[in-house]
Amino acid sequence: MEVLDTKRCLFCDALVQVKHKGGSEWYMNCLCSPSGSYGLKDGSSEPFRLLSYAEKRSAFPIISAYIREQSDCEETVVVAYDELGAILQSPLIPLTPEEKGLKLLRYLHRHSNGPGEPVVINQFSQCFNLTYSLNLQELVYLVEKLKEEGMIERIGSTFRLTEKGWLEADASASGKAYKPCFVLLPDGEEDMAQQWTENVFPRLLQLGYAPKLVHQGRPRSAADTPVQEAMQQLLTCKLLIADISAPEAETWMYAGYALGNDIPVAWTCRSSAAGTPPAGVRPIQWEHAEQLADQLQQAMSRDK
Repeated sequence: MEVLDTKRCLFCDALVQVKHKGGSEWYMNCLCSPSGSYGLKDGSSEPFRLLSYAEKRSAFPIISAYIREQSDCEETVVVAYDELGAILQSPLIPLTPEEKGLKLLRYLHRHSNGPGEPVVINQFSQCFNLTYSLNLQELVYLVEKLKEEGMIERIGSTFRLTEKGWLEADASASGKAYKPCFVLLPDGEEDMAQQWTENVFPRLLQLGYAPKLVHQGRPRSAADTPVQEAMQQLLTCKLLIADISAPEAETWMYAGYALGNDIPVAWTCRSSAAGTPPAGVRPIQWEHAEQLADQLQQAMSRDK
């Protein structure tokens, strides 16, 4: 019977069983590889231990996340000290909150067969390596951000990808690139925003667009973003959708700026709010978001 040692993982600090095989110590079922193991190459443990506290604090969570992602993708992972720089500079390491959030979407995508299927994340409070986060606070922020964007649903440790989240993760996994799309909705219409997020945005994703909701000249997720900065972001988009059910000055400002820069503008308006639009503006009239999603798809398909 094989005798196993017990050691503490350098990167996640879990006390686990370790065996030596093939020139490496194999750490089994720690938070870096909850359902498997990873190897630490002989001669690497001591140099890692001799790193300064600041170096460990910044590097070890990233290494733990790297191991977890690769293990979860059924890759055999062996970590060596002389590869530390290569790991930290790997293009797989996310740098922005959006890229980190995508790591969670991809994880849920790998562990489910479709949108709405529950995925239980055990020991969630210790699983910030799923998003390459440095601590639990950052992980919670990313989860809340994904919920606000309509990407995921969460009840305790049970997570579900929405249709929008599934499409986002699926496109990322296949390497598909989305075209940026700004969506202007009347300010204060939270019910309308929710309807659009749940029904219209997934259809836009299917059509190859990445919708970004904008309120009163500011991205909804960053209320302090200056109008000038948002206008610059608009130049990167390939489509602007402006709902004029209750148009504001910013609506016409954004639309005029887009048209002046040869960015296509699609107009929409609730049937109950439809008045006399300006010359040249022919909005798609809608009453239910599901109906609007169909009409937008038809209109955009004709324009291709």
